Amino acid sequence: MTRVLVVASTFPASDTDAVPAFVKDQIKAMKQADESLEFTVLAPHDIRSRTKSITKHAAYNEHRFHYAWPRNIEKLAGQGGIMPNLQANPLNYLLIPALFVFEGISMYRLTRKLKPDLLYAHWFTPQAVVARIVSAVTSTPFVFTTHASDVAVWHKIPLIGKLIVRWTTRGTKAFTAVSERSMDKLAAFFSQEEWTHLKKRSKIIPMGVDLVTQTSSSKAMQNSILFVGRVAEKKGLHYLLPAFKELLNDISDATLTIAGDGPWLARIKNQANELGLTKQQVNFPGYTTGTPKQALLNSHSVFVIPSIIAGNGDAEGLPVTLMEGLAAGKLCVATNESGADNVLTDGTDGFLVPQKSQHALAAALKKALLLDDSKKQQMCNNARQTAEQFSWPVIAKKHIDFLIRGKAA
Repeated sequence: MTRVLVVASTFPASDTDAVPAFVKDQIKAMKQADESLEFTVLAPHDIRSRTKSITKHAAYNEHRFHYAWPRNIEKLAGQGGIMPNLQANPLNYLLIPALFVFEGISMYRLTRKLKPDLLYAHWFTPQAVVARIVSAVTSTPFVFTTHASDVAVWHKIPLIGKLIVRWTTRGTKAFTAVSERSMDKLAAFFSQEEWTHLKKRSKIIPMGVDLVTQTSSSKAMQNSILFVGRVAEKKGLHYLLPAFKELLNDISDATLTIAGDGPWLARIKNQANELGLTKQQVNFPGYTTGTPKQALLNSHSVFVIPSIIAGNGDAEGLPVTLMEGLAAGKLCVATNESGADNVLTDGTDGFLVPQKSQHALAAALKKALLLDDSKKQQMCNNARQTAEQFSWPVIAKKHIDFLIRGKAA
């Protein structure tokens, strides 16, 4: 039995919790692939998710730690993640030192109690940094996965930030990034000579996706566009709406569905009203998951990911929703900055556009909607084949072999 303590700042408390679930899905997939693995998850409490201190699940045990008082201000982690929560309320910056300290104390205590064989940190900040400290104190090896802008924030702390990133990375057994862009952000802290050495301990492994085994028998609505995800600045919806408005000049019956919740939801709804877009043209069904989300995927023609690099530097690693769209065999239109350029081949299994370009986005959506049936079917088939490379059984085995078992890539 190999015991793994997984530490994450964003982890859903239930199947209906509006929190990205890819860490949970990864653990479940790894457990299914190898029953000899025993997982324990450590994550912060979040008042919005009604988290419990200890919850036992079939594939893992979940532990939560408090980091602030009164408890109703514990809103730094969870939901959309630390960066969006900081953007939504700058007062959350005051909670960062407490999160570091109490995560460290909780990780140390749990490590001493459970004696795991490995610490696995999701996100460089703060988890990998804290895991590095606990690893040094307890002599427990640690690994980490960097997702997007979680390491780039250390550039904002001159000298000390670079030293912390280097010290943390040098001490890890192995590390992965979800995309080339995420790995490049980490590499920027090192000299070319040192990175050449450290790179031998790294690998790009994205998060996976549950392949859709059965799609709806109903035909997708004509000229319908779907976005699924957190409604935050980095999602680029404030560029999608004017692009959609421009698209209506050529395809007047086009519709757009924005399925999700988040700190920018009210702002995006207001923007839609200001652009004169009606409720029949733009629909906001809210957060969806499971069967309702799959129904949305099945009923729409085109899936769009207009992600950008936000003003505070927050950015995508590689959206799991992209994989879900591909798995559903949908035409996907995505920005390069979403990380989709690591997955899609423009014009073959989707369409790529530069970030923050209303006209390019509108043109790509128009092209996708007006494809002839033969070309559309070919691209949808290609999308499904691309998704198969990222199915959870395939991805989970890669994570196990590289991060946990330490086998060569």
